[in-house]
Amino acid sequence: MWEKKPLETARILIVDDDPSVRLTIEKTLLKEGYAVETAADGAEAIRKFGQKPFDLLLLDLNMKPVTGLQVLHAVREQDPDIVVIIFTAHSSLASAVEALRMGAFDYIFKPAAPDVIRRRVGEGIQSRRKSLDRAKLLTQIENLRQSLVNLDLGTAAPQSDPTAQRFLRRGTLVVDKYHRSATLGEKLLDLTTTEFDLLVALAESAPDPVAPRQLVMSVLNYEADDAEAGEIIKYHVYQLRKKIETDVSKPQYIKTIRFKGYLWSSV
Repeated sequence: MWEKKPLETARILIVDDDPSVRLTIEKTLLKEGYAVETAADGAEAIRKFGQKPFDLLLLDLNMKPVTGLQVLHAVREQDPDIVVIIFTAHSSLASAVEALRMGAFDYIFKPAAPDVIRRRVGEGIQSRRKSLDRAKLLTQIENLRQSLVNLDLGTAAPQSDPTAQRFLRRGTLVVDKYHRSATLGEKLLDLTTTEFDLLVALAESAPDPVAPRQLVMSVLNYEADDAEAGEIIKYHVYQLRKKIETDVSKPQYIKTIRFKGYLWSSV
């Protein structure tokens, strides 16, 4: 079977036994920059889906001998995250509701205006992107977890290997400097480049505080006097705290040490 890859140009399969409907929708979506294919019946749709991946299915319910619901069931067995938008007539709303219960993303009544199709498809593709992004994050977390298991088992690279120094642990904080990712407890932190570098600088120096001037130099590669450095790093510390602390006004992890700077506290 094909392998799911990151979403670049969205791939759409239009399934309808009416050639005029297929042609109209195909032209509408091609103008939006999607990669579009069509299928004239349910059997062809299932066959095409087995040959290559699609991100979104526009699916007519009223087809024979393979019905739209049968196609929906078959494609979702292969890809549970596939976005399916149902075409239905007003008289078959009950079937559309059943399709939603089976995991369809939405339904559109026939005949549908091009702007309705474009809007619903756009919403479906956004949902698909979020689903793939979540899967990517979960994979990163699992890879990080497995790497830590290997470290605990003593199967990590020897000290002569630079990758042996890639992980930094401070309490429940784990930083992978190679992949530039960090987790706090079970949470994968979504950090900017500056925020990640600031976190590393604080964690590496813990439990010692780091002066703002030193942080500005190590994180931003910028020479500043004490007053300017204090104002610059104060903003970035606040942004980082928003992503880490439960209550920014009462920080538990990034503490301010008067006259000395900031420190990472492994509470």
